[in-house]
Amino acid sequence: MDANRWVDERLSSLDPPADWRPDSSAAFARLRSRDAPRRRWWLWATVSATAAAAGAVLLLLSSTPTACANPLGCTPSAPVRTMPPPAVTPGPAPNPVAGSIARDRQPGFKESGSPTARVTCELYTDYECPHCAAFYLETVPQFVARYVDTGKVRLIHRDLPLARHRYARIAARYANAAGQAGYYQPVARRLFRTQAVWSADGDIDGQVARVVPAAAMEKVRALVRDDPAVDNSVTDDEARARENRVDRTPTLICNGQAIGPNLSFGTIEASLDPLLVQR
Repeated sequence: MDANRWVDERLSSLDPPADWRPDSSAAFARLRSRDAPRRRWWLWATVSATAAAAGAVLLLLSSTPTACANPLGCTPSAPVRTMPPPAVTPGPAPNPVAGSIARDRQPGFKESGSPTARVTCELYTDYECPHCAAFYLETVPQFVARYVDTGKVRLIHRDLPLARHRYARIAARYANAAGQAGYYQPVARRLFRTQAVWSADGDIDGQVARVVPAAAMEKVRALVRDDPAVDNSVTDDEARARENRVDRTPTLICNGQAIGPNLSFGTIEASLDPLLVQR
């Protein structure tokens, strides 16, 4: 059989009968009736897949720990509490930090010894001065044990941050803020003992936090940030140094008389003992 004729016969068999009239409405009705089960199955499958995906996401979120950038570990976040709006009062609102400072201020934390002692000594130091650190850690304990604790000498610690030491003034502010919170001596010792560390990286806060409890440390930070009295204490000591013509650290002045320049304990004894026996 000729291939072309075979193809023509096959194609002609596909032609509709001559009396066939298409009915589009009936055709669409049959199509919808046949397709309904498929649509229901597809809807059910889509909903099931969506629910499964949502469940997987919730399971992942509940089992995955919260990201934490702190290498020492994280603590759970406290629940957020909605506070009622403050009452509107005329005039400026009180400063809560200043109020806590006024209530908790520790006066005289830079002074030690009897207020009626015959001799008053003023010690000028710079927290970033290596000679001050050596004197404070090695000689001052002997001086305090021999003269201050026995009531013979009243000792006043004064701040004299030198211009060439970039962290000395902020260190003095931290020490004075710690004094307001009741931790002056531990912080002063810590600053002198770790001077080589914080004078290199400037992390005074980190060193102070090692000897001050967390709750008190928050108060210290607030004082350093908000209380002008912390800086005024340094400014007053600098003014006192100018009056006494003190231009270097450490300097010890007892009853208006400068001791030194050698501040060995033997030199201090030789200068103080005659003052203590004077009438």
